Amino acid sequence: MAQLRALSIDPGETTGYALAVKDREKFFLAYDQAVLKHGDYWNLLRRVGQFGSLHIVCEDFEFRQGKQKTGLNLYPVELIGITRLFCSDNQWRPLWMQKAAQGKGYYDDNKLKSLRVYQKGIEHGRDAARHLLHWFHFGGGYQFNDNDPQVELVTEDWIRNAYF
Repeated sequence: MAQLRALSIDPGETTGYALAVKDREKFFLAYDQAVLKHGDYWNLLRRVGQFGSLHIVCEDFEFRQGKQKTGLNLYPVELIGITRLFCSDNQWRPLWMQKAAQGKGYYDDNKLKSLRVYQKGIEHGRDAARHLLHWFHFGGGYQFNDNDPQVELVTEDWIRNAYF
């Protein structure tokens, strides 16, 4: 039986998501990304959340003055609101917010490659994976890191489809 299940979200027009299931010896990690409308995003949360206790790690929104050339895209804020709503009605879904720099600080591409969890062409999914790994090793998930388990990337569709 799994000791920990965690979902990490990199919200945006293209939303990255990563799921980890930790047992005694391994930290299984799967990640992907998709363009999700509000209802599709809600359904993704419900599908992953239906299997019991779930920690959710979400990248927080930061307004960066001057970065936007035209208009401000608040879609990530809308998805964060949906995430907060999803977590608010269930004590078994704690929400952990992280700044963008936290996820990308230690777990750069070279670190992901050394862990053998780097996948090309899924940059938002990789960002969600970075957040999840940061949370597990340096954030609130550290309490579950009792034996520094080996990270194993899950890419088999039949397993990933059970959750995503």
